[in-house]
Amino acid sequence: MTLERDEEIKLINLCKQGDDGAMAELFTFFKEELLRSAFLLLHSQDEAEDIVSNTFILFFKAIHRFDNRYPVRPWLHRILRNEINTFFKKRSRKQESDEEYKISVELFEPNHEEEVFCSEELKYLERALSELKEEERMLLQLYYYDELSVKDISETLSIPEGTVKSRLFSARNKLSEKIKKLMEAS
Repeated sequence: MTLERDEEIKLINLCKQGDDGAMAELFTFFKEELLRSAFLLLHSQDEAEDIVSNTFILFFKAIHRFDNRYPVRPWLHRILRNEINTFFKKRSRKQESDEEYKISVELFEPNHEEEVFCSEELKYLERALSELKEEERMLLQLYYYDELSVKDISETLSIPEGTVKSRLFSARNKLSEKIKKLMEAS
């Protein structure tokens, strides 16, 4: 399901006028995507839901500043990313140790066929992803899981498109190398 650009602009304009129905439509359209993104980094459904709720609260509070010339998806992902960064900063202050937070690529419970077919591959992928730096995981998540374009990722992370491409290339290579090593070791 895609939201056409003219429909998105219409909904944003209605939101700027305080239309609750338009706000509900945007929330419904982007909620699952943002939940997946948050869950991949937080590994907690409850925390992901809290972060996504905060993201939408901030989004609708600042809607009057949104420039309709740009798509809304990167802006939402930027707010989400900032909320997750804030969460990690608060969380790390509360932690006595500097333990690293792991992510999970399992977004939904797989059915039995999927489980049998790719359980080993998922284990390698999950472990390899957890060994990457947070920035590398975020780039791979935005590109492959959230299906953002290089341009949208560039806007979301406030970095040039060329930088996104080179960092994606590097992250893919590191992930591939880690998976190969894990497979050779078993």
